[in-house]
Amino acid sequence: MNNYSEMWNEVCFLLFENNRDKLAEKDFENQVVRAVEVLGWREFRNEIERQPKVQLGREGTLRPDLIVYGNDRRVLIVIEIKRPSENLTRDNIIGQLRSYMRQMRSDFGFLIGSDLRVYYDGRDNPDSDPLLLERIIFERNAADGINFIHLFNKNSFLNKEYDEYLKAKISKFNRKREVDSIVTKIISLEIKDKIKNFLRNEFPDVSDDTFSDAFDKVNIEISKKEIAGLLPVKPKERKTGSRMRKPLESIEIRKIESSKIASISFENYRNEVGLRQIYAVLYYMKQGVDFTSAIHEALRLFPNVKHYNTIEDKCARRFAGNVGTFIAWFESGQILGKLQDKFHFSDHDYNIFKNLLSNRQ
Repeated sequence: MNNYSEMWNEVCFLLFENNRDKLAEKDFENQVVRAVEVLGWREFRNEIERQPKVQLGREGTLRPDLIVYGNDRRVLIVIEIKRPSENLTRDNIIGQLRSYMRQMRSDFGFLIGSDLRVYYDGRDNPDSDPLLLERIIFERNAADGINFIHLFNKNSFLNKEYDEYLKAKISKFNRKREVDSIVTKIISLEIKDKIKNFLRNEFPDVSDDTFSDAFDKVNIEISKKEIAGLLPVKPKERKTGSRMRKPLESIEIRKIESSKIASISFENYRNEVGLRQIYAVLYYMKQGVDFTSAIHEALRLFPNVKHYNTIEDKCARRFAGNVGTFIAWFESGQILGKLQDKFHFSDHDYNIFKNLLSNRQ
């Protein structure tokens, strides 16, 4: 076992194994400082500062949890600490770290709580928000954790040994964004209409009415198909039944008719409209569509709904609290249980969502 492995295992001990759930917030902060010192920086040398007061204009102030400085007192890393029980996907938490990084002009930021998240917001960042480079679970001997130590220990960091790693991450992000853009176009209704026209031309001897009657009996679904060896590389997650999004796409014709979603009958009459809209969003997300695109697709099924925010509100604020939580519940496989907790489903209503969410596309 090399030195990097030992260092990472010590970080795991400090931030996960050492009864962290029982620690007071200040005590957990002390553990984080000790973990940063494992990387080589020292608080007694003033390389680590706790909750510095950053002035914003005449009245505003910011207090990031920890700052890591270079030899010239330039801010190298901003660290935001959250109790392990807190949900790190909440929009306000990410927003806090973004504000701190930009006000302090820090290229790198760490978000530490239930796991470790590494962000980049330097001049090469291709996104409008800090770029999530890594999400690392606190597990001993984890390869991504050991690599984190290798890249972000003090000596390696100051020598910018992360350069090639960073270039690869940025390249991967740009490619994914390009692929996602193409996929969004492929799964759009415009493409589906083109497919319908193509199929119509395949039956030149059939009348329009006959073709329409036949076409109404099927639904064309363009979904992402899981193909061995082509799964997207994602940070490791604990084995809690979470599901990975399925990449690539295949044109499949199924008997499930999305046009009937708007008329699904739920026994929970009071929330029937909202449940239909949530079902519609999940229907498209199950096919690999991102949340925003799923809302737009769902909107087409409800002609009386004029605004995107109406359906988004049903999923986010009124049900999950925010968009990030809704997506996290979906990706971790918790969404069905959360729906049951919120709406107290009858067996009939529960099975409607269960059949949707347990059906692998």
